[in-house]
Amino acid sequence: MRYVIYGLGGVCDPCDATHDHPLNNIVEQYDTPDPEPTEADIARAAAIAKLEALGLTENDLKAILG
Repeated sequence: MRYVIYGLGGVCDPCDATHDHPLNNIVEQYDTPDPEPTEADIARAAAIAKLEALGLTENDLKAILG
């Protein structure tokens, strides 16, 4: 996941070198790793894959799961 932190006033678009702040007013950017899936996430994905293999559509699954 990418985080972008803007300076006062937020994003500057369009921006150029004549402005008195960093380009597009971005003062910091950093990436964080995606969170590891939990056991519940893995089990849910496996269950959905099995139901889809039986021929259920995404709408069928939504109707069942609410």
